[in-house]
Amino acid sequence: MNDWERLNKTRKQLVTLGIVGLILLVAGLILPIVIMAKHPLFFNPLFILLGMIPGVVCWLIAGKGNAAYRKEYKALVVNRAATGMFDEYNYYPGMGFDYKEIQATGIMYMGNRYKSEDLVEGRYRGVPFRRADMYIAQHTSSGKSSHTTVYLRGTWMVFSYNKSFVSDVQVASKAFGFSNKKTSRLFNRSGDRRHKLETEDLEFNRMFDVTCQNDAEAFYLLTPRVMQMLKLLQADFMHPFMVGFVNNSLHIAVSSGKDTMEPTIYKALKPEIEIEKTRRELRAICNVIDSLAIDRDIFKE
Repeated sequence: MNDWERLNKTRKQLVTLGIVGLILLVAGLILPIVIMAKHPLFFNPLFILLGMIPGVVCWLIAGKGNAAYRKEYKALVVNRAATGMFDEYNYYPGMGFDYKEIQATGIMYMGNRYKSEDLVEGRYRGVPFRRADMYIAQHTSSGKSSHTTVYLRGTWMVFSYNKSFVSDVQVASKAFGFSNKKTSRLFNRSGDRRHKLETEDLEFNRMFDVTCQNDAEAFYLLTPRVMQMLKLLQADFMHPFMVGFVNNSLHIAVSSGKDTMEPTIYKALKPEIEIEKTRRELRAICNVIDSLAIDRDIFKE
């Protein structure tokens, strides 16, 4: 039995266990109620709780097994997909970007809900990179009602260079919401503020919002070739995205609305499809470096 067959067998077992747990849970809830309705002398709410225990136990076991399954699945798929793609790489399913690191960039509203996992880090064409799935949201609750506004669900990528940028530059698709443009004079210190910038490329201006602290730095980075590459990346990502030049790193956030590497236990595994889907996600790293590590002299000391 190969890795995929073993993993698919585990998936089927988890589905069966979940169904059994649901049946036991419903039976454990209904049967005590029916019995107590026919025999009022035996009425005791404790019977309902006791009757539900087998179903709850099955669900707890299934939940623990599902966590292990997800970890093994992702490790298998990512490692198969990434083989030969990068100079070097490591994959950490349970790790992601630290909240404070992303907050410190100042390019994204952070909310009060945050999760990041499925970290892949390595080098491609000599450029260090990191990417991870990202979830950022703002949850509010008042009385009996609550509401969650999702700021970002998708992918965050960071590319490191040898040179620190003179000042922050941010480029965001028009449809990318909740990027922190820091243009307000009321809430931002003068040294942190950015202002809107129009380029000479009218199509680029229609597609993206640009904010910067220094016009000269922005034009130095946003050459005609870079702007053309950003337009092509928009077509490649097929989702709104944001680019931030901060310190010595290039940050890219893609708002895909999904966790890119999460498996489902309810569908049979199809190795070729699963690997190719993940390979497309990882290939975005190569596309960015091939496209935006452009004019490499810009990124040298």
